[in-house]
Amino acid sequence: MKRKLGVFVIFYGLCLIVQLLGGYVTQLSVHDWYQGLAKSELTPPGAVFGIVWTILYFLMALAATRIYLIRGTLHSSTMVWWFIQLILGLIWSFVFFGHREVLLGLVVITLNWTAVIDTIQKFEKIDRKAALMMAPLLAWITFAAYLNAVIVCKL
Repeated sequence: MKRKLGVFVIFYGLCLIVQLLGGYVTQLSVHDWYQGLAKSELTPPGAVFGIVWTILYFLMALAATRIYLIRGTLHSSTMVWWFIQLILGLIWSFVFFGHREVLLGLVVITLNWTAVIDTIQKFEKIDRKAALMMAPLLAWITFAAYLNAVIVCKL
């Protein structure tokens, strides 16, 4: 039990670092530049994003913990895809909010969407519960890609 908790703390810590960095970059633009963009009517209030991402990162860390404990290594292609999708999510924040590049942001979020699908497929082969824990992330990334696409179309 102690080992499981330790592994989870490491994965959740990585997710929190990504969340904090992404949140910091987002805050640099969200109150001025982002407010002026024409957005979808389905864009949720700003507070929703922090809540959703906290839940998603928790689930992502749980899923990674399950896979790591089964595989016993970070060097499998399965874990590599988990890290790729995590990093692409952070890159999107830097591109979209940090550099204010909405079209390039759409490209990055599309790559992230693909990486999440690949991660889920790889997790499914090892542990169905871990794959299911990643499903809400796929739904959210799909919605976020839609929101990003609407902004691109309204420019």
